[in-house]
Formats: sequence, C-alpha cells, structure tokens
Amino acid sequence: MEPGQRKMKILAAVVEAYIETGEPVGSKTLCDHLGFAVSSATVRNDMAELASLGLLEQTHTSSGRVPTDWGYRIYVDRLMQVPPLTRQERSSIEDALYQCSDAPEHLLESAAEALSRMTGYAVVAQAPSGENALIRRVSFVRTGRSTAMVVLITSTGTVKTRLFRCDYVLTPELIHMFEDSVNDRFAGLPVTGVTPAFMQSTAASFGELSILMTNVLLAVGEAAKEAAGSGAFIKGQSNLFLMSELASADGKRVMELLGHSQELNRLLSDADKKISILIGSEIRHPALANLSIIVSRYAAGEDCVGALALLGPVRMNYPKMAAALEFTAETVEKLLEEMLAEG
Repeated sequence: MEPGQRKMKILAAVVEAYIETGEPVGSKTLCDHLGFAVSSATVRNDMAELASLGLLEQTHTSSGRVPTDWGYRIYVDRLMQVPPLTRQERSSIEDALYQCSDAPEHLLESAAEALSRMTGYAVVAQAPSGENALIRRVSFVRTGRSTAMVVLITSTGTVKTRLFRCDYVLTPELIHMFEDSVNDRFAGLPVTGVTPAFMQSTAASFGELSILMTNVLLAVGEAAKEAAGSGAFIKGQSNLFLMSELASADGKRVMELLGHSQELNRLLSDADKKISILIGSEIRHPALANLSIIVSRYAAGEDCVGALALLGPVRMNYPKMAAALEFTAETVEKLLEEMLAEG
C-alpha cells in the first residue's frame, strides 16, 4: 500500500473512531480498527504527519488525536462512503410524509420533525421561493356572520390563508361573487405581480362593488405577499442544548440566531449543491463554529427549489446523516411533484 493511501485510510479510521466514541484516538487503539497490518510505530508516525498537515490535532500532550475541521473536510470529500438506509428507516420516513401527502406545507413540517426524531439533531426546512410562482386559485371560506378566510394556492403548491372582516353579512351569494371576481383577475398572475398599482387598478375595475371588496382585496394581497417569500423554520432546536459541544453561552447565541427566518435563509444560501456539507468555521458565523450543517435541496416544479438541512455537532456521523437527509428530500420532492400534477 502506498504511504499516501495508508495515511488516508488512517485519517478515515481516526474520524470514524472519534465520531463513534468522542474520545481522542491513540495509535494502539487505531491499529485494532484498521483493516490492514501495520505497526503501531508506523501508525504513530503517520498520525504525526497528518497532524503536521493540519488534518489532526492533539487536545493534550499525552492524549490521542482528533480530527480538525480540515480533516473532516478531506474525509467528507474523498473518503466517506454513504450507506443505504435500512428498510425500517425508509419506512419510518415514508410513513410520516405520506400522511401529509395532500398538504404541501404540512409535508415539509412533517419531514423536518421526522428527520429530527431519527437523527437527534435540529432540522432547518426551507420552502420553495414563491418568486416565480403563479396564483393557481383563490377560494373563500366563511368563518362567521361577517368574517371569512381567503385561501390562496400557488403553482408550487404553497397555500396561504388570511382572515378578513366585513361590516355587512356575508351571504353564500356574496362569497360566490368574491370567488368569481377575484379569480377572474388573479388566477394565473405571478404572486410578485400583486403590486399596490395592480391592487388599485383592480379595485377601480369593480366600480361600485369596490366598497364591498376593500377588505377582501387587502386579504388577498397579504396572502400573495407572503406566498412570494421563501420561508424557513426550524424543528428540534432543543436537541442543540443536549450537545456537549455547545456551552450554555454558545447555546443561547445559537438559539437567538436560529430564531429568525431571515438568518435561517442566509444559513442555507451558502449551500448551492444538491447535497452540501459545511463544517464548523465554513458556516461563516462565530456562533456556529462548533456545529456542522448538511443541506439537501429538492425541486417542486420547474425552477422552484427548497431545502432541508441537518444542524448538529462537527463530530457527527456524516455518512449516516447524509443518507437520511437525502432520502427524506427525495421523498418530499416526489410527493410535491405528485401534488402539483394532481392540481
């Protein structure tokens, strides 16, 4: 075996042993886990050279070695092998998602919750951006004598709702008139096309009926504005507090950061591949320096892309986590395509 190949196998063994035990790895321990014969002295020398290259480090003078962020990066890019999920793991994910196969927004939430339960990590979910979405249909549901709810459905399967109140009684005839009038003007329109100027011209086109339509149009406009965004949310964030890598002060900073949808969207923006892994300092935020994130993107119709991401310690089982995340994202993509085709 070439020295370079041997060192890479030793690096992989150190990473995998440290992931499993959380303890620094010594040369004698490593010899027992290598799949080839080599002396303890050779392993010790190779580990020292890997350390000089910045791939391993020694936390204490007399301790074994642990991977650096760069060591994990080499492992992830060149050495790890992603295993298939077991039948039970696949079934667990599919069962959770197929229960929500008729509601796109609930589907993403269920996906995040299922992943968090399976991995014990936090999961960030990002819905497809509505920037290129069209308004498919607007429906109205009466909720009271003078109140109703707008239900706006887009071409990406996003559903947004808004309640509104009128100063008159909402009869079934009025609700029917609202649906016909609003869909005549809004169906097929890009959600980004619902501008103040468009709303003003639409209101004017109703003539005397505009007096009745004021709150109706405001509610439709608010629903369209929300549908045009790219919302992100997090599930299982309490799992972060169980990680020894996060001191209490760091945990507080992380929770404050992850409490904002805008920050969650920014966190995923650096991951531009179908599967991306950012390790420690690569996330480019001091509060997350002891964490890693694995991001898997999924498509929902042409040019409509969302993401699921696992947020956990740098010492995570990258092959196993990548397998779980990728399978979940692929299942979400499949179900969304079916929903859109049916619509």
